[in-house]
Amino acid sequence: MKVRIAGLHASNKKPVVGDEVVIRGYVQRYDDRRKIWIPIRTKVWVDVDGINYGVVYSNPDGSFEFRYSSKVKGKKRVEFKAENCKREIEIEFVGEEEKRRVNRIGTIVVAILILLLILLYLIMVLA
Repeated sequence: MKVRIAGLHASNKKPVVGDEVVIRGYVQRYDDRRKIWIPIRTKVWVDVDGINYGVVYSNPDGSFEFRYSSKVKGKKRVEFKAENCKREIEIEFVGEEEKRRVNRIGTIVVAILILLLILLYLIMVLA
């Protein structure tokens, strides 16, 4: 039987140290007869940087959720295992000043894109 962990995503891939991150996904089993993936309810083991962190259970719709927080900066590899299947996601905890810098760069990029769109609009209207 084929089992997969799919849809794995984090609420924030670069949280500030101390902030809680919610990682969600879902577990499915392949039905050979019907040729479709169906959600299953099962145990999902969680490892953080290779150390067993505990178990979460998927819901009847196959979805599961894991909440994690770190007190130190750096990358954390969070691995999920269910019935001979495993998937991982990497989360990087950053300091407050790094987060502010990333947000500032993002704001500048968005402002430049808006200005370019306005410029293109004016060129099209005046041409």
